[in-house]
Amino acid sequence: MPEIQADTLIQGRAPDEVWTLVKDSSLVASRARHVVAVRPLSEQDKTFRINEWTVLLNGSEVTWRQREAAGPGLQLRFEQTAGDLEKLSGEWSLSADGDGTRVSFVLAYELGVDGLAPLLDPIWSQSFRAHADELLRALTACAA
Repeated sequence: MPEIQADTLIQGRAPDEVWTLVKDSSLVASRARHVVAVRPLSEQDKTFRINEWTVLLNGSEVTWRQREAAGPGLQLRFEQTAGDLEKLSGEWSLSADGDGTRVSFVLAYELGVDGLAPLLDPIWSQSFRAHADELLRALTACAA
């Protein structure tokens, strides 16, 4: 399963401050140009929540529902429960770094077209890399 890793340093913000933003998917997504919508499908509680994401990837709208669970520590794990992809999972993690916060984002996916994977995976990896970079850019903008 291909995996995308991206990170950024948000200067002047403590991990707890950035954590509040990471947990608010709709806020970060509203500043990401390629995100069409993030729609909450379950009430946020202490263990998990479910959101439906619609994003533009490779010129097409791709939709999935993801279950998000916080912890341990400043980590937010997510996993697709339904959607256009065969599998999607990942994690946000935060740590102190000097006078700021290091934010790491990992995303793994599987398209579900095994015979075409060698041809399609590089194209989709590029799109998911742009997705990760844009989410980090949006998070940085929210923290400013």
